[in-house]
Amino acid sequence: MRNSIVALALLVTCTAAAADIRFVCTRDGHERTITVAYLSDGPLPCEVRYDKGDGARVLWSAQNTEGYCESHAKDFVAKQENWGYSCTRYQDNGSGGDADQ
Repeated sequence: MRNSIVALALLVTCTAAAADIRFVCTRDGHERTITVAYLSDGPLPCEVRYDKGDGARVLWSAQNTEGYCESHAKDFVAKQENWGYSCTRYQDNGSGGDADQ
């Protein structure tokens, strides 16, 4: 019985959907959102979405290369910070996300 409970707990943990990563960048009352969206239960496929307040658009996507979306999002966040934006990273957990500080 105990082994069944442990196996079930591992199965639930392993099949949980990947949580989207979101960066909110602000400067002088302007907000930009950069999101790494996971489209299935794992790290692939994924999209990097950018929203300046006029609707999100997909900047990059990956079907086969793990880490591609995360790397491009990180580089784009660095570019935003070089432009004077202050960016905060959030890990979406289904309830809007918690800031990772």
